[in-house]
Amino acid sequence: AAAMGEMTYGVARGMKNFTMITLGTGVGSGIVVDGKLVYGSDGFAGELGHSTIVRGQEARQCGCGRKGCLETYCSATGVARTARLMLEKSNEPSMLRDIDPDKITSFDVFQAAEAGEQIAKDIFDFTGTVLGEACANFALFSAPEAFVFFGGLVKAGHWILDPIQAAYDANSLASYKGKAKLLVSSLNGSEAAVLGASALGWE
Repeated sequence: AAAMGEMTYGVARGMKNFTMITLGTGVGSGIVVDGKLVYGSDGFAGELGHSTIVRGQEARQCGCGRKGCLETYCSATGVARTARLMLEKSNEPSMLRDIDPDKITSFDVFQAAEAGEQIAKDIFDFTGTVLGEACANFALFSAPEAFVFFGGLVKAGHWILDPIQAAYDANSLASYKGKAKLLVSSLNGSEAAVLGASALGWE
């Protein structure tokens, strides 16, 4: 629904091939090919958030039952998990240490980055790198005109977007380099999904 909303009313208006990535408590996605949303055989196509990104013992457990899913690294909750792990492995002073580890949020990490803390920047660099590498792989499927990012985590701005772009550029197949735009949704809050649902209604 968010992808339909973006295609009908947002930054993807007029595009025929793009991939929507929603970064909230999880990682959602909608894939549009030739102007049509990809549903698959049963309506469940496009679960890019549950692509296995990390394998082995270090892979994080996902709520879906699998391990190493993109969602466990690049959602708002994934950022909080990364923050806890980095704080455990570092003695670097941080305002994040004043917060109960189980209550750290991605917004707390954003505030620490804005305050100039290197560890917070490292958390976003790690997250953005994982997501940028994943998008370089996703591009192989549909050669999109753009990836459109939506959700609370995108509000971290350049802290998350710059490493996504850098990792995407570094890992894209040569024939794909420089072709897909990385865009931020122009729709606010839940508007994308609501407007997308309305667009589906017109169909």
